[in-house]
Amino acid sequence: MENESVMALYHAIKQLRSDSANGRGVQEQKWLQNQLSDESLKAMIPQLSIVALHILSGLEAEELTGVALANQLEVTRGGITRAAKKLIQMGLIQATKRSDDQKKIYYSLTGNGRTIAQGHDKMHEMLKKQVIDKVTEKYNGAELKQAASLINDLMQFERDFY
Repeated sequence: MENESVMALYHAIKQLRSDSANGRGVQEQKWLQNQLSDESLKAMIPQLSIVALHILSGLEAEELTGVALANQLEVTRGGITRAAKKLIQMGLIQATKRSDDQKKIYYSLTGNGRTIAQGHDKMHEMLKKQVIDKVTEKYNGAELKQAASLINDLMQFERDFY
């Protein structure tokens, strides 16, 4: 019986990972398009990767370097550079150098970039609320704590494995 439960959990996690890797970006894009009223911004959304959307959200509070963004988003610097180049071309962010440090490039949002970032953040807040509502109606605090521990253990296993 326990082996059956473990295998059911393994298959559920495997499916979750697959669904997340394959469809999350498209789902986020569709949701965001439905929230925007500006047609020109709506047209940009399918061209934006998940990394690009998270770069926009990451720049809401302050301008950041590519290295700082890479660390914050836990992606490679090359991934940031590629996405930032596209975001600059689309007019969603701008790159500047400071007079006191000509080596570092700082990225900041344009008005249109801020609009998309705020929509993206709204989506994540709604998703967070729905997940919390759904799990707290079904599981108690002790069960949620145990589930979080299990998921953290599995994530650590994957980090150590690769």
